Amino acid sequence: MEFNGKLGKYKVIMTEDQTKTLWSEYFDEACHNLSGAISETIYNYIQGCAIPEQIVSGKNIHVLDVGFGLGLGLRALMDEMKKVDNKLPQDFSYTSIELDEDLFLWSVKNNFPEFLFTKVDNSYQGILKITPTSSLFVQVFIGDGRITIPEALKYNLLPKFTAIFQDAFSPKKNPTLWTVEWFTTLIKSSDPQVYMSTYSASVSIRKSMVAAGWKISNAKGFGTKRTMTKARLLGVTDTVLAAELSRSPTLELHDI
Repeated sequence: MEFNGKLGKYKVIMTEDQTKTLWSEYFDEACHNLSGAISETIYNYIQGCAIPEQIVSGKNIHVLDVGFGLGLGLRALMDEMKKVDNKLPQDFSYTSIELDEDLFLWSVKNNFPEFLFTKVDNSYQGILKITPTSSLFVQVFIGDGRITIPEALKYNLLPKFTAIFQDAFSPKKNPTLWTVEWFTTLIKSSDPQVYMSTYSASVSIRKSMVAAGWKISNAKGFGTKRTMTKARLLGVTDTVLAAELSRSPTLELHDI
């Protein structure tokens, strides 16, 4: 199955865990690891950002998903909420960005047909009922996240994020969401105890994170990927990883 978006064609691909992802003509890349779309999402982001532990803590949870895509980050978060309904915090939100509005609308129609989203300026908003006693506030900003997130922050439209799913297309295909400037923006939008997780283990993006002020560590990658990256604002960068980065001639990424 194929469909056209504002950024070109998208092709539906079945992954090894029998869940679907999309190949983007514009980025010439699939949205997920072909070893398993939903499995990767759960491993890299639900587990990678300690969402179960955050829920058990009873504190407010605010997620930023960097790239809405098919909405699998939202679906995985909702599924996790359903497991622990009686322990959910009062304040629980999901924020995302999406460059292609047509892709967002297609994903909502096909993956969230039961939910009604209202367009407010450049964002779509909705209250998603998870169980009879819990709900999730959702907002998805349409456009370049380097513009929409700072604007939303300026007008107090964002919570302080406690989890960031850094799930943009790869640094080679979409370098704009992997720069020092982008990771600095994320710090301004985050709670001091935020967790950030990404599938990427690129030296350039790791240096970009560190240059912005993030403390990073290695983690086992999903599927065939050897490693991935986790980041916090607390603590220190893993000493072995810091030494490896210092020896590499690769430079961090910057906005042009």
